[in-house]
Parts: sequence; structure tokens; C-alpha cells
Amino acid sequence: MTDMWEIVTARLASGQSVVRAAIVTQEGSAPRTAGASMLVFPDRGAWGTVGGGLVEARVLEAAAEVLASGTPRIMDFDLTGEMAAGADMICGGSLRVFVERLDPDMAGLFLILQARLSAGERCLLATPLEPGSDRVLLAADGRRIGPALPALLVGSAGSGGSGRATNAACRTLARAGADIQAPVCVTVERVRYFLEPCQGRPRLFLIGAGHVSRATAQVASLAGFSVIVLDDRPDFANRERFPTAFEVAVVPSLDTCLAGRTITSRDLVVVVTRGHLHDASVLAQTLATPAGYVGMIGSRRKRDAIYDRLRATGVTETDLARVYAPVGLDIGAETPEEIAISIVAELIAARAGKT
Repeated sequence: MTDMWEIVTARLASGQSVVRAAIVTQEGSAPRTAGASMLVFPDRGAWGTVGGGLVEARVLEAAAEVLASGTPRIMDFDLTGEMAAGADMICGGSLRVFVERLDPDMAGLFLILQARLSAGERCLLATPLEPGSDRVLLAADGRRIGPALPALLVGSAGSGGSGRATNAACRTLARAGADIQAPVCVTVERVRYFLEPCQGRPRLFLIGAGHVSRATAQVASLAGFSVIVLDDRPDFANRERFPTAFEVAVVPSLDTCLAGRTITSRDLVVVVTRGHLHDASVLAQTLATPAGYVGMIGSRRKRDAIYDRLRATGVTETDLARVYAPVGLDIGAETPEEIAISIVAELIAARAGKT
């Protein structure tokens, strides 16, 4: 969802309001699940989807009204009765969609969110669905439910970035969302919240800036990874060669390339340096971190030689078992571009928990 928050932030920062429609609950079979979102802009353009068909058509109509009035609303859709039959839908479930206008005065909240996501932090966005402020919340039939609170950003420690919830409420929300992978609705201090987990793109560290790294950075960026390239050669580690990377850095030495960086379990590291000695050094540094994925390019013979060298320094078999080497799926790749595709395919599988 990072792309959506980038779009929201850019639009609000430019002084433009945006309508967001988000599925807050979903039961049974439905075209999209909770958390699926759509943005609607003043020029009638849109981004994303809440399922298409008649549901989306009605949401678009409501979005135009919400954009004009600023009055948010909740829309309930029964996909089992006449609506499903009339739209030729066979889903058989139900959806609740929350439609609200995001205004430029909220830009600060989303700038904070973007900064945290860019740093690899996980946050929770808590959007109140109950009375409590000066904005009115309406049901789909126009009934007044009550004013709606502004959105609240909850950090990992339960600190609020915006909104009127108490510190105790923030801590409760943080606990409620600690392990969620999809949005949920929770009630805290008699206020019902749409609680969404927000995580930045997984960070991919490419250690080495050669031909394979260059191609891998391009493919990985397209696949939704935030690419960080590290090398000790300025002629290789530069923006001209890596225009799509989030960061390109020239390090003093590959022997200390990860010094001062915090690597988390959500991060992925691929070792693609120019030689065995560098590979061994970088791999040792990486295995000292909790990186969720560690890959190393090269033949099995090269891998075994490096493993023997690391064993002699105290690296355990448990450590070495974390490494995907040779890196990439076995698809018969030969060129740098083909190897890049094989590597990113494996990264996608790792991100999805399919390895």
C-alpha cells in the first residue's frame, strides 16, 4: 500500500483534497478484502479499486458527494440479494466501505507516515468511525451517525502522531495491532477505529554494484522493493547506473559496509560483490544481523569455499542455513538480466512466505 500513501501525501502537500474509500469489513465471498482502497481525485480520476462492478460504481458516486461536502459516510453492500443478481455477481458476501475526504491540513500526518515507512518502520493508522469531532459521519442512506474524529497515527510504541485519543488509547491500539497483517475494527474508549497496518516497501540491500546488481535493482524496484545499493567503487555505485534505487551509497570498505545501519527481519540482503574475499566478509556481516532473507551469488563450489572460510571464524551451520546460495530460482539464467529475474523471483517468493 505504500504507493497509495505516496500518492495521498503528494496530493495533500500540493493543496488538493483526496477521497479515500476503504473496505473496513468483509464477510463471506467478496471481490476484495478488508483494507482494499481506492482514491478518487477532484478531476474524477481514480487509483485502486474496491472490487469493481456495481459496488465500485456506487462508491464512486458517493466519493463525488463526499469530495464536495467533506461529510464522510459508511456504505454497506449485501452481495447475496437483488444487488448481486442485478450486477451478475456471484460473490455471496457483504462489504462495509468507509468513504472520507482527506484535506491538505492532514498533509503533516501523512508526511510523518511516509518518513516512517521510508525508514522501514511499521506503523498503524487508526481512523475513527465514531462520533467525537466536528466532522459528520453518515450512513449510506444519509442518516447522521455523528461527527468523525481525524485519523490517528500510532507508532510501534503506542505514541500518537495526530488526533485526540489519549495516550492510554494509543497504547491499547498499538497492542491491538501488534500482530495484525490486515485491517481490523476495534473499539477503544468507546470509539470504534479502523486499524490498518502500514509497512514500507521491504528494503533490499544489494551489496555490490556490478552488472547483475544493476539489473536486479531495476527489476526489484518494479516488483515493489526499496533498493539500497552499497559498493566501495564510485564509478559503479552512482545514480546514473542505479536511477530506480532508493539509495546508492559509496562505502569506505566492503569489510564495514553495514556499519551504522539497522537491519531488521523485514530486510533482504543479496551479496553480489566482485570477489570471494569480499563475499565472505559481507556475508559474515549480514549473518550477524536478523535479516529475513540472505542471498549470495556464485557457483556451489564458490559457496562451499566461502562457507569453509566462515566456519573457521566461528560461523555456525545454523547461520549458514539461512543463506540462499546460489541465489535465485533455477531457470537456466545466463545473462545479467536473466539472473536478475531469477533473483527477484526468489525475493518475491520470500516476501510472500513461499520459499
